[in-house]
Amino acid sequence: MPFFSSNKRQLRVAVIGTGFSGICAAIKLEQQLGIKAQIFELNKDMAGTWYANRYPGAECDIPSHLYSFSFEQNPSWTKHYSSQPEIYAYLQGVARKYGLYERTKFETEVVRAEWNEQQHQWFLEWRNVHDHEQTGSGYFDAVMSGLGGLRIPNVPKEFQSFSGPIVHTTFWDNKLDYANKKIAVIGSGASAIQAVPELQKIAKHVYSYQRTPAWVSVRDQYTYSRTWKFILRWIPFVLRFYRILIYIKHELFFVNFKYQKFLGEYVKKKFVAGMSARLTAAGRPDLIPAVVPDYPVGCKRITKSEIYLEALAASNVTVIRSGVDEIKGQTLIDKDGNETEVDILILATGFHVDDVSGNLKIYGRNGVFLKDLWEYEKKSYKSVTIHGFPNYFTLLGPSSGLGHNSIVTIIEIQVDYAVQCIKRLIKKDLAAIEPKKEAQEKFVADVQKGFEGTVWKGGCKSWYMNKNGEIYSLWSGSITSFYFALRKPIFNDFIEYKRTKNTTLTNGK
Repeated sequence: MPFFSSNKRQLRVAVIGTGFSGICAAIKLEQQLGIKAQIFELNKDMAGTWYANRYPGAECDIPSHLYSFSFEQNPSWTKHYSSQPEIYAYLQGVARKYGLYERTKFETEVVRAEWNEQQHQWFLEWRNVHDHEQTGSGYFDAVMSGLGGLRIPNVPKEFQSFSGPIVHTTFWDNKLDYANKKIAVIGSGASAIQAVPELQKIAKHVYSYQRTPAWVSVRDQYTYSRTWKFILRWIPFVLRFYRILIYIKHELFFVNFKYQKFLGEYVKKKFVAGMSARLTAAGRPDLIPAVVPDYPVGCKRITKSEIYLEALAASNVTVIRSGVDEIKGQTLIDKDGNETEVDILILATGFHVDDVSGNLKIYGRNGVFLKDLWEYEKKSYKSVTIHGFPNYFTLLGPSSGLGHNSIVTIIEIQVDYAVQCIKRLIKKDLAAIEPKKEAQEKFVADVQKGFEGTVWKGGCKSWYMNKNGEIYSLWSGSITSFYFALRKPIFNDFIEYKRTKNTTLTNGK
């Protein structure tokens, strides 16, 4: 039964973002607390990163039946690994089912969130993304931030001098003609691995610049038959059991990440053999030294593709391991002095994971600016709450990233945790709640200790790390351990602010 009734205080909650995090938060708030949150979305439609990332070949590297909400399982996925259009359509359908479109301000950017100590509320300011003169503001009792880590594209300054068309994979230009063009692709992460094979099919030549190659495994991709989809739809137990099996399979792979000392070399040999065999079969064993990594498997995110290595072996693809040193017009000069003239420059350079807030300025108690606070150490308590920022719940923030399983499961656990905290506000008639500093420090220390001996300490550089080489983006355990860590809030670890007669609360404007 939902936790609300007519005699209980109704809180006003803002949800920022409509990716998996924001959609889940809005649904759970209404289901469990009766709160119809005000939702803000930067784009003109739902789905977050799955709305924005439309480059050719964009797909998920987690199986469809696991990369979806546990409370909205979809028996009709067409493939084991879904493409961007299908995930986008799924999230649209979930949002429509729960009536989220009606209370979402689309093409609206929240630019300021400031904690008002007197009112014990968050004051939010927002603006239209096309016309900054169209603004709005309002007060909210709590904020659930679903900004996500893969939000602000990384566009390195050294590439901005290129005189031809520049396309970041997150801002794919479908109007541009890529056929029979010489194309340079910068990067070797997931987006490059998915885009390069599609570009190779139509381009005159593709130049793949990759300073650090990626570990690539073959996906067990296949299309679901009509019979299997019929079974999943009409026998719900099978659908749930199938999801559990996929979850267990991925969860077991964490053993390699955790016990790198004992399993690392064995796993690495298997990956080296697999990638070498594929390149040899494609007639390009000479690419093995350039394309097969030497760092531990999992130190950077493992990518999945059955066609990427084969595309690199094609006659119209050149792999360049030397980074770009200089750009003159449309000519790229690498660090070895080699010059390559191209028609189009594609940046598969990822995101600014250390600065997911973008234009949003977040100020907590005593005017503390979150961006400054997190510049060197991104600390949180249980990955959801932050000392000094009452009633602010961040989703997919510090200590919540993964390298082996579905991030959607992490999101659901975080949302359930945040909802329990908001329920506490209502039940105890509190003005605000925030974690104690000592509780936050202990949590961070425990997570950091958990990285000892893991693959992430294997010596490579990745987006998991900050500029000092410290890992604050990832959870150092399995999803199962994450669930037990957040299953039930320990309210002794929180500062609870009582409501007083002097506390002025407002519904905002």
